[in-house]
Amino acid sequence: MKYCVLPSYIWTYPDIHYYPEGKEAARLLALRGGYAAFQLHVWDAEGELLTAVCEGFEGERYAVIPIPVESCPGIEEPTEHFPERKAPFKVGDCLMPIEEKASLSKGSATLYFAVPVPLDAKGNTEGRIIISDGKETAEVPVTIEASSAKIPEEKLNIAMGCDFVSMAEYHKITTREDFEKTQTQYMSLLRRQHQTHIYMHGPRPMFKNGKWEFNHEFFNKFAKKALDMGFKKIFLHGVGFRRAWDAPDIMCGKIDLLSEEGYKYLREYLTALRENLREQGWLDKDIFHLGLCDEPNDINALNYRALAGMVRKLIPEIKLYDATSGAPIYGTLDIYIPRADEYEKHRDIFDYYKSIGDEVWHYVCLYPREKGYINRFMDIPLLATRYLFWGNYRYGLTGYVHWTVNCYQSGCDPFKESCPRHVNAGSKSILPPGDDKLIYPGTDGGGWMSLRLENHRESAEEYAMLRAVKEYDIALADEICESVFHSFNSVEWSAEKFENARRSLIKAYEKATASDPVL
Repeated sequence: MKYCVLPSYIWTYPDIHYYPEGKEAARLLALRGGYAAFQLHVWDAEGELLTAVCEGFEGERYAVIPIPVESCPGIEEPTEHFPERKAPFKVGDCLMPIEEKASLSKGSATLYFAVPVPLDAKGNTEGRIIISDGKETAEVPVTIEASSAKIPEEKLNIAMGCDFVSMAEYHKITTREDFEKTQTQYMSLLRRQHQTHIYMHGPRPMFKNGKWEFNHEFFNKFAKKALDMGFKKIFLHGVGFRRAWDAPDIMCGKIDLLSEEGYKYLREYLTALRENLREQGWLDKDIFHLGLCDEPNDINALNYRALAGMVRKLIPEIKLYDATSGAPIYGTLDIYIPRADEYEKHRDIFDYYKSIGDEVWHYVCLYPREKGYINRFMDIPLLATRYLFWGNYRYGLTGYVHWTVNCYQSGCDPFKESCPRHVNAGSKSILPPGDDKLIYPGTDGGGWMSLRLENHRESAEEYAMLRAVKEYDIALADEICESVFHSFNSVEWSAEKFENARRSLIKAYEKATASDPVL
């Protein structure tokens, strides 16, 4: 039986057992109040089960489940790391919670450990993992060095969609009690990775006696639940949607929102929403943000600007946001969210918005896909996911958006397919591997994290550290960031270089917060 210890930001494969980053022991530097995370890859074992017993420390244990990548759609001109491997192949992404035993497949298994570091931890914690396949036993030394600094407060705005309808379908939920329980578990996974914003629909409209009516009971219940769980803001889905990518119309159902009928609907909806927010004490607290129409373009920009004017008139207290690009929609939003590559392409526009007090975030989806652009796909290095929020620091972007963490496509098994078909505004596409999920529908009644979701968590913490170091020494913070992150399509892929940057960041953060009793 053989093994190697790997960092949390390296993919493992069931058919590859040599990794240049592999070590014989786990030696980690971790923030107090955070996690020390690493992987343990085992091969040439016998039998069907691998036992892993931790001594000297307690932590969360997961079996890393390989997920098939059946193709690499969208990469027309392959370059180094894009894709990382030629499809088809399997890659370890899904994290299945375990106690002490994991299944072996052809003598191989990968485990993921997330060890909580107490807030009062000092010095080193020495321990070991005893692994056994029933015939052979090995001891893996583990050393966790507790940083003198504790995990920073959340600084980055993160909003990723959670599809509770899809969740209910794949978990075969039939009761309200089970729905609420599973919903809470999924939302807890989002909070674990420092998600600050939760998406939700507005109250369901009903047309009665010649006017629109809105029941806010479930709307208020979910909003209160999200706020109680620690979400800071709520993104209300757009009031409209495009009829097609090449059409100027902005619709709500069959209603053209730029028509007289559309204005009447908007007036009744937003007036009712405004009054409900006032009654709940939310209207003036900057909790709710409202979308207009996702991803406006040159074709519908004029209608989009008109819609923004109507919405501003009807509910002036609420901030407006949308995923957008370089389309001429100036003066419409409080939070502009360009795609990462579109931000770089139209940086002059978005930096101007920042200069006049608007917020600028960034997003990724099934694009950008080529030219070395980082994203969260399963056929490019896992470090690409880890670097996403370093990009936020590099460009001064205060938030990040993705359309989903669990939009499991109908008729597609998330454990057997990672590139399902998807339809959006009449446009059909094959999604790049993993684009539709960061959470898998577990077989134990809840969602299972992905390795990519855990790298989101660590990236958000590194962003917060960079922000803290910036206040202490901006030149040092910039130097650390730029040593590995140059632009959204130019990063260092060396695990050694990234680890050096990460350790330098933690040490700089320790100095930056040494005299602050709060941190």
